[in-house]
Parts: sequence; C-alpha cells; structure tokens
Amino acid sequence: MKLLCLMLMLVFFALSASAQALLDPSARPNVTVIEKTWRMEVRNPKLEKDQLKAMAERENERHQRIENERINQKLREQGMPTHERPPVPKPDTTPRVSIEFIYELKVKNTGKKGIRTLTWDYVFFEPGTEREVGRRRFSSKVGIRPGKTRHLVMYSRFPPTGTIDASKDGKLTRDLYSEQIVIQSIEYADGSVWQAASN
Repeated sequence: MKLLCLMLMLVFFALSASAQALLDPSARPNVTVIEKTWRMEVRNPKLEKDQLKAMAERENERHQRIENERINQKLREQGMPTHERPPVPKPDTTPRVSIEFIYELKVKNTGKKGIRTLTWDYVFFEPGTEREVGRRRFSSKVGIRPGKTRHLVMYSRFPPTGTIDASKDGKLTRDLYSEQIVIQSIEYADGSVWQAASN
C-alpha cells in the first residue's frame, strides 16, 4: 500500500512539474508591444465637490445660527436660561489632493498559445543615453488568445522615477525620458511559463 501511495505521489509531482514547465528563456517572448504610454492624474476632490450644495449647506448653517441667537436673546430678555448652543460648523472631511500614475500598454499575442498572465517592466532612460533612471514592474492577469491584442492599464502611486530632476523645473512630462517595455515573464493558458533570462 505504501508503495502504491509513493508511486501515485511521484506521478502527481511529475504531472505538476510538466504543467509548470519553463520554456527556453533565450527565445523571444511571443508578445509584441504595439503602444505604450503613461500619464499623471491629479484629483482634487474639493473641486469635484458639488459647489452649489456646499454653498446651500453653509447658508443653512448661517440661518440656523441667526435663528438660535434670536431665540436665545428673547430667553435672556425674559430672564430665562438659554437652552441651545449655536451649531458648530462641520469639519471639512473632503479628502486631500491625490496624485496617481497610470501606465498603459497595448500588446499582441503573436504565439500559438493563449496567455494567462503577463509580467512586464516599464523602463525609463535618460534621453540620449542608456542610463536607467526608473523601472516600474506590473503583473497583469489577462486572457489573450493567439493573434489577439489587449489594452492593459495599471495604476500606481509611484512616478516613473524615484526623484524629480530640479534642472528640469521638477516637471513630470513624457519628453523627459526615453522609454522601453521589457517582458519579464509569460504564463500561458496550458500552465507553461516563459521567463526572461536574468541579466
């Protein structure tokens, strides 16, 4: 019985290993990058807030304060204690300005197998040089059938590079860098995996 269990476990591990077979890393990935872009999006919830509603709330609070003061004044004139305090203005709980970076990629599956997961790096270089100044890695769970294209959109709180060059006035514009997409790994629908050769 132990021998039978041992043989079944060996068969199971062999099947699992073949399902996760690593493909030749020196071969080119069967993915073509058609387009790439990134942008910075600034959100200011205070500007997005309904200004008319906010003005109406402030006006309502002002009228309530005036009415409370009028009632309290009459009570004081009659020698009676006041019973209502003026309403305390509500604190502004609107979230602060937020900055988000959006990295987009359009890819085509040029292979014969469907793609399940794509891991890719958006790499930034100093213009005119090969000096890398930033790298952002993303893992996209996608279903790309052979010959089909997909548009991938990833969101991050992190800018393309860790620092902003003061000599460029601190601007984050696309023309500051040259860019490249590096496919790091592909998990295919059949369970096999292609992984880029490590540098």
